[in-house]
Amino acid sequence: MEPDEARRISRLIEANHSRQEALRAQLERLSTLLDEQTRAQGTLEATATQTNKRTMIPLGSGVQIPVTIEDGALPVIDIGSGVQIETTQERAIQMLNQRNTELANLIESMVEESRAIESTILELTNQIENHQLDTTSETPKESTDQEIPQSQPKKRTPRRKRGTELTLDD
Repeated sequence: MEPDEARRISRLIEANHSRQEALRAQLERLSTLLDEQTRAQGTLEATATQTNKRTMIPLGSGVQIPVTIEDGALPVIDIGSGVQIETTQERAIQMLNQRNTELANLIESMVEESRAIESTILELTNQIENHQLDTTSETPKESTDQEIPQSQPKKRTPRRKRGTELTLDD
């Protein structure tokens, strides 16, 4: 393997690592969204069967407010691009269920893509390691009959210690 080929493979490995990191970040965001939507769906399902219809509405930063849901109140659901519609609880639950299914499928396909990237990285790494093993086995071994020249020990230059030099005043 030529040096250019080794560099190209190294760049491919780095590019695949970058792609994998981006996928991991997306997977975290999608998993958070799936958890949020699953909680919303569970809350809608619970309030649909409750007689009291009391729930806690999160305001953010860990703050919630208890509310009583009036009979006949319809949930408002975002359908995209900031457009929201008022719909029945059954339809809202159905929409959330569909979204959760789509998100779960998307997450699964991204996990599979991440696994494929991981196997590509492993394959490329093995190519480089095999090349390194080949080059080390191809180098001729030096004969042990030759005398190995002993290197002369380097002379150490003495270090000066601060405050120990003589000056003209001494």
